[in-house]
Amino acid sequence: ALASVQGWAVSVIHLVTLLALAAFLFEKSLAWDWKWIKTPLDKPILILLILVMLSTLFSIDKYTSIWAFILLCNYIIIYYLIVHIFNTRTRLRHLVYSIISVGAFLSIFGLLKKFGANPFPWWDYDIGLNRELAVSSSTYGNPNHFAGYLAMAIPLMMGMFFTGLRGGKLVLSVLLALLMLIALTLSISRGGWASTFVGMVFMLTTLLTHQYLENKKIVFIIVGGILFWMFIVLANRPVVQELLTIKEGSRNSSVQARVLVWRKQVDMVRDHPFLGTGPGTFSTMFTQYQPPGFNSRYFMAHNDYLHFISEVGVPLITIMGWMIIGFYLKGTAKLKNPSRLIRGTALGAMSGVTALLFFSIFDFNLHIPANAILFTVLAALVASPLPTTK
Repeated sequence: ALASVQGWAVSVIHLVTLLALAAFLFEKSLAWDWKWIKTPLDKPILILLILVMLSTLFSIDKYTSIWAFILLCNYIIIYYLIVHIFNTRTRLRHLVYSIISVGAFLSIFGLLKKFGANPFPWWDYDIGLNRELAVSSSTYGNPNHFAGYLAMAIPLMMGMFFTGLRGGKLVLSVLLALLMLIALTLSISRGGWASTFVGMVFMLTTLLTHQYLENKKIVFIIVGGILFWMFIVLANRPVVQELLTIKEGSRNSSVQARVLVWRKQVDMVRDHPFLGTGPGTFSTMFTQYQPPGFNSRYFMAHNDYLHFISEVGVPLITIMGWMIIGFYLKGTAKLKNPSRLIRGTALGAMSGVTALLFFSIFDFNLHIPANAILFTVLAALVASPLPTTK
């Protein structure tokens, strides 16, 4: 609901994560098995925690920063729970199917809502919102964030074609991919279209450069078809112009406005280079930098990278680069594994992460708990060691 951005939803996330962690530790204590599973992101995650902790200590608003730090810890706990619990091929399949199932549900409900057949009135967000945006966002409150989930789920769905699907499973997978693609197209999210396009280009490039991947023909045809579809949508000037009119009714939403805001963010970083202003303090601090002529406050930077750097400091750039390099090196190594399941899930998860990394240049999906959790899960799928055969 509303991408889990509301306080009650974040509280539920904290509660479920704590319960899962407690159950995991209890199981470990019963077996007295405290073996730590290493990943290539362990060191940068530790340094990130130290940096964010220091930034919190010197924050301009310690209360807000403490809660932002707790949410970061929550994501890190989820990351390690995925690494330690989903360590068998059966569990890995169940996790991937769960992600795809949620994507399919969101797509079906989004299409029903789009065509006026909403069966769940509690997910009707028309009041106080642009009607076109409200009906294009499924259970989310913003179509860009709905598209953010699909931009990660569609590549993961495509990766499953490498796992040896046959017969009915293959047909169902093709239909689900088509369903999510239609929902993505009707979300009227230009960022969602572009990021999915980038994710598919990454997948296609990997297909052309790695001889270890099987079933290339069918996946090449499907991925090529998706790219052609996305190209037609993005190149259709009348459609794009119409959507620009819908999406950019206020000056605050325009590309020019975002570029102007990004420039002001650079000034904000220059004034607080080492530890930033504190986690979660952007909306408060940016009031001092927001350019004149805007009819509302900027609560988000519409660029996750600049947003995080302005809050935590310039050292974050090195940590992000370290994480990205370690992530892709690990994923590339998994593409050479003889297991079709490992190759397929690694390629799908890498492509989904690539899509959201691109999307984050223009939006703030990593500040949306529902999507940040999925991003964390996909990162854990790639960074985790090889699953057992059980």
